[in-house]
Amino acid sequence: MLDSYQPQHAAYKALRKKLAEIRGKDTNADAPAQIARGPLLELASDKRSKQTVLMQDERVPALRAKLGLAAVADDSFYDKPLADAVAQFQKEKGLKANGQLTNATVDALNGKRQERVDQLIIANMERWRWVPRDLGKAHVVLNVPDYTLRVYNAGHQIWTTRVVVGKPGNHATPLLSETMKFITVNPTWNVPPSIIYNEYLPALQQDPTVLERMGLKLTQNRDGSVHISQPPGERNALGRVRFNFPNKFLVYQHDTPDKNLFAHPKRAYSHGCMRVQDPNKYAEVMTGLGMPGRGYTAEQIKGMYGNSEIDLRFTTPIPVHITYQTAFVDEQGNLQTREDIYGRDAQTLAALKTDHRQAETPIARVQPNYSRPSVRLPNGVGSETSYSGGGSFFERLFGGNQQPVAQPQRPQRRTATR
Repeated sequence: MLDSYQPQHAAYKALRKKLAEIRGKDTNADAPAQIARGPLLELASDKRSKQTVLMQDERVPALRAKLGLAAVADDSFYDKPLADAVAQFQKEKGLKANGQLTNATVDALNGKRQERVDQLIIANMERWRWVPRDLGKAHVVLNVPDYTLRVYNAGHQIWTTRVVVGKPGNHATPLLSETMKFITVNPTWNVPPSIIYNEYLPALQQDPTVLERMGLKLTQNRDGSVHISQPPGERNALGRVRFNFPNKFLVYQHDTPDKNLFAHPKRAYSHGCMRVQDPNKYAEVMTGLGMPGRGYTAEQIKGMYGNSEIDLRFTTPIPVHITYQTAFVDEQGNLQTREDIYGRDAQTLAALKTDHRQAETPIARVQPNYSRPSVRLPNGVGSETSYSGGGSFFERLFGGNQQPVAQPQRPQRRTATR
């Protein structure tokens, strides 16, 4: 009965098992020595002979011990088995897995000296308490520090993709659990007030043509406030597809024209929303789950590209969980750790060691600013007519989701929903 009060998620139970394993042995006994920083080590090749040249370094024996490799007597050469072990370690840590011993890899090998693995696991186990006990038969889990989105159905992972998340600070992606209710193809980007007043209007004062060159439309309301939007198209900041799960933080998942960012090992670049590497395939997977028997293929989604918004409304909403797991157990049973990009681990552990009531509000994030003050625009900028969005900013942002919209037809009989 006591066990039933614990989270029942498979990920939580896997972490608890790892915690028991770590506590069951003395992790400090015979611990490998710290690796010193130094010159880069890699496998090089001689241009003339095309043979591999082994670099020699006094840190190699300690490095072998750190990675659990067998010791080689009187050997200080950085060979291929050692480079392969370094590459595997880099992959587990979310670093660029090139097998080169960089100082960043050395730091990861040594770890933060004040951080114990068991405490890291405890912090992540605690965060599993913040999500619903029932994640949903079909659901999405996006792990912010791992920059990865995974789709599950009936207890099995059925699809995964890379994502870009929010920058540390005020743009951090919030932790939440909501339901995806529809997908918008060819979305209009209604720019949030925080971006309008903090970024675009100051730029406009310096260069009155900047918005026009970016393909943005500015309209000034009767009260002097400003609305900026970007019409659908290939230049749209949201790309061609937006995935909507209405929430108080005004964030969502979407396509992006900046595809190059997905090649980066660290992908925290956005204002809080989550950019998806393969939106067409994601739309195929999600419509298959949310519109049973009426889903769309990736090619059919791509065939809807145009200049008019199209809403694909789910008959079965799909839960979406945005989580923050810097430690998790992979499918092979190995403990994986990721960089704490938002500095949440120390905060979580501090809350657990003090008044537990402080841990009852897991999301620490600046609330959205809905205020739209009057603005004096440069001459020749903006429209004289008032903007009429047909509802609140929240409704415009998520496509007026409170209004019932008929299911769209197949691509050959496409209907536009504005």
